[in-house]
Amino acid sequence: MQPDRAELEKRLGDEAHLLRFWDELEQPQREALAAQIAEIDVAQCQEAFTTSANIHVPNLDNVKPVPADRYIVSSKLPSEERERLTKLGLEAISRNELCVLVLAGGQASRLGSAEPKGTIPLGLAFPEGSVAQGDSLLSIQAAKIRCLQDLASRTFPGTHGKIQWAVMTSAGTKEATLKHLEKIVPANGLSIDDVTVFSQANIPAFSMDGSLLLSKKGEVCTAPNGNGGIYSALSHHLPKLRQRGVKYLQTYCVDNILCRVGDPTMLGMVIDKKADCAAKTLEKIPGELIGSITIEDGKPRVTEYSELGNLESKTGPDGKLLYRAGSIAIHFFTMDFLESFCTADFHLPYHRALKKIAHFDQNGHLVTPKEPNGIKLEQFIFDVFPLSSNFYAWEAVREDEFSPLKNAESTGKDCLSTCVRDLAAQSRRWLEAAGAEVDSIDKIFVAAARSYSGEGLEKLAGQKVAGPLVQ
Repeated sequence: MQPDRAELEKRLGDEAHLLRFWDELEQPQREALAAQIAEIDVAQCQEAFTTSANIHVPNLDNVKPVPADRYIVSSKLPSEERERLTKLGLEAISRNELCVLVLAGGQASRLGSAEPKGTIPLGLAFPEGSVAQGDSLLSIQAAKIRCLQDLASRTFPGTHGKIQWAVMTSAGTKEATLKHLEKIVPANGLSIDDVTVFSQANIPAFSMDGSLLLSKKGEVCTAPNGNGGIYSALSHHLPKLRQRGVKYLQTYCVDNILCRVGDPTMLGMVIDKKADCAAKTLEKIPGELIGSITIEDGKPRVTEYSELGNLESKTGPDGKLLYRAGSIAIHFFTMDFLESFCTADFHLPYHRALKKIAHFDQNGHLVTPKEPNGIKLEQFIFDVFPLSSNFYAWEAVREDEFSPLKNAESTGKDCLSTCVRDLAAQSRRWLEAAGAEVDSIDKIFVAAARSYSGEGLEKLAGQKVAGPLVQ
């Protein structure tokens, strides 16, 4: 049936220019465009664009560091306390109470690939007998989940707890990600039945003056709605997770090769403190361009480095940055907390991001900008922090837990070689702590393929360990 152009123009109102190439479109293209327009709430888009210009600006007079009794530096915990918290976390895992949720909506375009970032080959060669199978960020994470389940079962004999794995993709990465998971999940000893894949929503992109754009003559330009889109997208799956016994949910980004997926020690802290929301942090390096977790008007927030002004470099009596709680998008939430607000209609405020947006102009020419020429709106996952009534921050050790894959190799920073280097260094530390002899400094060793966080390597004490990680 031929779509009614008059009806579409009426629905679009001031955005009717999206139909300017209607007469050039074939029937299938018209139908696809009409279907896309039917999904767009123009008034809601215009409101989102308008309100994004008035996003919260912190009053620095009311911004304070996270107080010491709510800021736990994991490296300073006595070994007995770490063991106690870890055991609490492992016990919850043994009872099927944990879900780990990976934010996997991004493509590896900066790395020269059109594939989802979590699926691209890393060049890792795991040795025979390794737990890890596969050569991607997602396969490393699958191996970590398997190792953690096994560790919980060994700690609590007779239990066989399963960790639910939720994977949030975008519309453009879902199909390829699902295909990859169907291969690497069983290869790492997990069940695809314990994996939930869903997509975040898209929102139209805008010109600088707030008009909608065409990515093709018959397609509105859209983009994923940011990591804060997790809440409305996840709401449909919360009942299933609750039914499976889940009480706690960890979120993390797919690109962090050192991520402690499921972190039982931090989970134990959440349980012990009865926290409803907790954020993992790093001690910020002066000048580092990441946001800081702060307390504003008594509520936890993430304050962007650009918003902190002179507070960014302010130090305390110990010489450390006062606002050193660097946010790295790894969080724990209780299911009770999520269920208190997480519905399909829940929407966080939108933030503006200036982007280079390719689009068709009014003359039908494809514009491929070299400089930012438009605006994409994004929701931020941490904007729910002020809803928390019992918030904690947990400072991790950078070299043990954070090495993101974000950039092309030419940058020399947060790229594939630095990720592999950091994974190798972690493996070396684990092996040496277990008493193994590392053969040579130019080799990369794969304790990471056999252990969750260095445990279980004692049998290698006194042995020479060698085996290249990179093919």
